Formats: sequence, C-alpha cells, structure tokens
Amino acid sequence: MHSLINYMQETSSIHAELLGAGYEELKKHNLFWVVSRLKINMKKYVNWNDEVIVETWPSGVDKMFFTRSFRIYDREENHIGDINAAYLLVAEDSMFPQRISKLPIDIPAIENRFEPYERLEKIKFPKDDKVLVAKKKVRYNDIDLNLHVNNAKYIEWVEDCFPLEIYKDMRIETLQLNFIKEAKCGEKIFFYKYNDLEDENTCYIEGIEKQSESQIFQCKLTFNKL
Repeated sequence: MHSLINYMQETSSIHAELLGAGYEELKKHNLFWVVSRLKINMKKYVNWNDEVIVETWPSGVDKMFFTRSFRIYDREENHIGDINAAYLLVAEDSMFPQRISKLPIDIPAIENRFEPYERLEKIKFPKDDKVLVAKKKVRYNDIDLNLHVNNAKYIEWVEDCFPLEIYKDMRIETLQLNFIKEAKCGEKIFFYKYNDLEDENTCYIEGIEKQSESQIFQCKLTFNKL
C-alpha cells in the first residue's frame, strides 16, 4: 500500500506544477505543501508488475485544508481504489499553516465528482490497552526534499507493524493516517497497536517519539479477508 502513496505524491506534484502551485513556484513565496491527513480505500489490489493508472483533481477547501482526490484504476481501467488527502499550506520560515488564500493563484476545484468528498476527521482511539509492536529509528533514506519523513514511509512503517502471517490471509482495505507532528532524522519512534472493541478486523496504530513522548501520527486500518 505504501507504493500507492508514492504514486499519489508523484501525480499530485505533476498536477500542482501544471496548475502553477508546485514546489518551485511556491518556494518563491516561502510556501510549501504538506499532507496532513489521508485515507486509502482499496477495492482490489493489482499483482506484481501490473500497471496502475492514477487520476487526481483538486476537490475543494475545508477550513485550513486544501483537499485533493485520487482515483486508481488497473490497466483495463477498472476502478480499484481511491485516496482522499487533506493538505496544509505551510510558511517555510515560521513552519505555521497558512490560509489557502495565501496561494499566489486560484486553483479550480471539482467537488463531488464521483461521490461526496469524505471528510477526514480526527481519529478516536478505543479505550483498550495499547501494545508495543515495533520500534524504528528515523534514517536519512526516510526523509524527503523538505527534510521531513516521506509520507510513504509512515505507511510502510505501519504495514511493518503486522506479521507476515496476517498478509497471507488478509489485505488492508482502508487506511486513514493523520500526521500530528514532524518526525526528524535520528529520532526513535515507538509504534503502539490498539484493537477495536467492536470490530476484530479494525485496529489502530499510534507513533510516539521516544524522548519527548510526543504523538507523531495516528492511523486506523481495516483488514479484509482474501
């Protein structure tokens, strides 16, 4: 699933450049985009070495968030999944989120193109004892151009919180990840798992920075049997 986020990032980057709101243009205005929340819904997975088609469009503004939708197809153009993402526009000097009106251009949005945009809310964790399932030290290869951990790495870390046996019988059907705080190179991240008390196929992963005990991200996953 983390590969889909790489495709998402590449597709959105190309489209943002075409719209005049890409990395180089925003840098002139001391601004850059960060993904704050994202949700993946997969109806079907493709096989190794199969082609996928990723389509994207701006889907609107939700308070401080600029929203973007993605639709995923297989090589026969069958619809196999969707990604909804909420971006923040951040000032490079202060690292504070800015209102979308700070953009140097107006970006046209296509709202409710196939269905109403699914608003990405805060993730509420169940009242369940958490279990430490993994530890990770952030390395150089985890970071991107802005010296932040690449978004796809968070998904990869979450996927690695589960044993191989799980993936022999099940696949991740939905995954929502909310980024809370920036993870930095050299930090140690502890990963805790919570079980859903009402649905055995749903669980939660929380990333905590060891030294500060700060929450780095929240994640909610639903598995589906093969």
